[in-house]
Amino acid sequence: MVMLFVYLTTLFIAPQLWIGPLIGFRVDLFVYPLWALLLVLSRDRNPVALTAQDRFFLLMVLWIVVSMATNGFHERSSDLIVNYVKWFILYKLVSSTVSSMERLKKVALLLVGFALLLAVEGIQHISGESGLGWAGQSLGWIDAGAGERGRTQWINIFDGPGVFCVVYTVALPFLLQYLAAPFNWGVRLLGAAALGLLVVGIYFTGSRGGFLTALGVFGLFMAIRYNVSVVRIVFAAAIILVVFNAAPSYLTTMQDQSKSAKYRVEMWGEGVEMVQQNPVFGIGKGRFLSYTMKLIAHNSPIEIMGETGLPGLFFWIGLIYLGMKNVVLYARETEDGSSRSYAIALGLSVVGYIISAMFVTLEYETLYFLIGLCASVGFRLKEPPPFTRHDFGILLCVTLGWVAGVKAFVMVYH
Repeated sequence: MVMLFVYLTTLFIAPQLWIGPLIGFRVDLFVYPLWALLLVLSRDRNPVALTAQDRFFLLMVLWIVVSMATNGFHERSSDLIVNYVKWFILYKLVSSTVSSMERLKKVALLLVGFALLLAVEGIQHISGESGLGWAGQSLGWIDAGAGERGRTQWINIFDGPGVFCVVYTVALPFLLQYLAAPFNWGVRLLGAAALGLLVVGIYFTGSRGGFLTALGVFGLFMAIRYNVSVVRIVFAAAIILVVFNAAPSYLTTMQDQSKSAKYRVEMWGEGVEMVQQNPVFGIGKGRFLSYTMKLIAHNSPIEIMGETGLPGLFFWIGLIYLGMKNVVLYARETEDGSSRSYAIALGLSVVGYIISAMFVTLEYETLYFLIGLCASVGFRLKEPPPFTRHDFGILLCVTLGWVAGVKAFVMVYH
């Protein structure tokens, strides 16, 4: 767990990028090997044998390489391959380290702690006179005439308002759970105070996708916790719509002066075109921008679909599906209320990440860290869940349905 804490510090706080003596410290060359060594020497770890979820991850990486080879390697190919290999290693380190629900609860507290710390940073950043944050970063761009100084952002992979907001939305479900049973009133009061701070942090990022993700996670949390009926869900959706429309214009408008929403839909159309031209191999990982000559997809599944074809999208969706299957089965199987609560929160955290990935490309290590936590939950099941024909059918329908849905949306939009 010590190495996991060190890793999360380098991910969220990233001292290796802005604190003098640590600048240039290589996480992959030092933290990963030491973490792996300590894990080998430890008796308290999950089995390292390959699971169905592990195999999907490896198949996804293999298909990325095949897609690149088919379309021709480019100057970024080796870096992309190395990244996915490192993410698989990270995924295995996480899934092996979190060997109990008690450890998962500690990880959840770490995620909440880092999010709250960066919420404080964001508030100080936007209220400070210099306009610079703790790491010397500036405020993010904001649409002209919005009446605000700018939007908060951080460093490392969170160097934009949209991706920075993911720090908060990943932690949000774990904070929400503290507001209800089985937690006592003391925990609920602390949770409510912390939630207020997190909401302020989300607001100052000015991220439309982050704002919608937060509303979506909150709605799903309420629906799951209180067995909300369809009528109440519709009523809640109406309230959310009112809240959304009451938010600042730079959070709600789909026709900002930069036309970012319009351009994004255009890029989604480009992604559909890519997979139509080559449904099996796509155009090759890392080629989206060179294909459009304008923007990347700003949508993870569309970018994966366009670059790696339908098989690549199938494996990516399958990896997430199997992780969520572990979480759902455990939530149904366990009789411990606290453990069930954390499992549900983890599932909502992954769902929130995927919602965010619809508005900005989030193919980063944070996703595979969360999926690694889902894999660790699978080891808490009485029997490991197999990959069945039924699972295959679901994944095939979701993959093809996604492509058809995106194409229909782009056609209607234009």
